[in-house]
Amino acid sequence: MIDTWLLATLCLLLLTLGVLVRVMWTKTRYDRYVAALVAVTAAGAAGLCLSIALGSLLVLDVTVILALICYSAILAMVSFSWGESP
Repeated sequence: MIDTWLLATLCLLLLTLGVLVRVMWTKTRYDRYVAALVAVTAAGAAGLCLSIALGSLLVLDVTVILALICYSAILAMVSFSWGESP
């Protein structure tokens, strides 16, 4: 029988891969930033589903730490490129 949480994790990881393709092939810088934020959010949701499926809080802790680092990095990139033309 297929575990529902593992199926949700797989679907969210496929969504994340699709968004990462969007990050690489979009034209403007700000579209890349938005796509990167969506990718981090989808990957965080996949980590949450995987944590529930495995019953492990370690996966959840790593997911939260990586999501915070990624959000901080993306916000830093946006603030540094705010004055530049797209």
